Amino acid sequence: MAPMRRESDTDHPEWFQKKRKSRPLIVARWVPIALVGLPVATLLAIVIYPTVWMFYHSLRDTNIQGLFMGTHSHIGFSNYADVLGSERFQDSLLHLAQYLTFGACLQVIIGTVLALTLYEFVKSNAIRTVVLIMLVIPMMLPPSIVGVLWRFLLTPSNGAVNQALLNLGLIEQHIEWFNAGISLWSIIIADSWNWVALPLLIVYSGRVSLPPAVYEAARVDGASQWKVMRRITLPMLKEVIAIAFILRFTDAFKFVDLVYIMTSGGPAQSSELPTYIAFQRGIREFAVGEAAAYAIIIFIISAVIITLFLKYMKGVMRARGFA
Repeated sequence: MAPMRRESDTDHPEWFQKKRKSRPLIVARWVPIALVGLPVATLLAIVIYPTVWMFYHSLRDTNIQGLFMGTHSHIGFSNYADVLGSERFQDSLLHLAQYLTFGACLQVIIGTVLALTLYEFVKSNAIRTVVLIMLVIPMMLPPSIVGVLWRFLLTPSNGAVNQALLNLGLIEQHIEWFNAGISLWSIIIADSWNWVALPLLIVYSGRVSLPPAVYEAARVDGASQWKVMRRITLPMLKEVIAIAFILRFTDAFKFVDLVYIMTSGGPAQSSELPTYIAFQRGIREFAVGEAAAYAIIIFIISAVIITLFLKYMKGVMRARGFA
């Protein structure tokens, strides 16, 4: 058998030889460096550096004067001990649990019900589009506008909500929506009106993407609509619903605007959340070190909750053969 001929430079056409001698054929050397370096630099600037800065000052007695003059000193974990031992912080954790349970969770449940109802029972695409637009409009409003709007709607004396409930005969006297026992519920109502469209859109998009062949087979087998919903639709949407939960839970840990606008954490700190206390201590009371400790603790709590959700999603996907 004849030996294989090695390819030499003379085997290539003349244009290829000139191109190879002038510059590389793929990309310049700086292109991959820039594609990797710019995202890494951005991550360092807006995520890693602020986190390291917060942790550094959470270990020091930093106030606004010491921050600019550099006179703060190391105090170890005293800020963390003060935060964790504070009754104000402990009460805010209970408020956060209430908001997560009856705010974030309820928003996902309502959004899921609305999405599936809209897809399954509204057959006209035009009506679906109009309803979706109407439901999404509140999500497009700035939280500051939402807070002012609902503060007027929930005004105890002549607010529209109290007047509507009185006219319907559901209440006999005006509800004091901003007293110590109900103020947080008022915020939850306003926030749910503002953000229920987000899980609605997520679940609706997931429902649209489900394969029609599965439902055709179920109809051939004579399965009822409720059984199809319970045995096929909801199990196949578990990952999508979990993503909606994660998004709303992460938003709950940076929830400041409506609390500040509607109640300012009151009355008597009855509607304060941990993030709002961190905002108060750091921005308004200039206790930078303690506010940084609040931020680190909130970060740890949110990371634990999100990790549990991700483990749940991974377990579901592994059970279904995707991971």
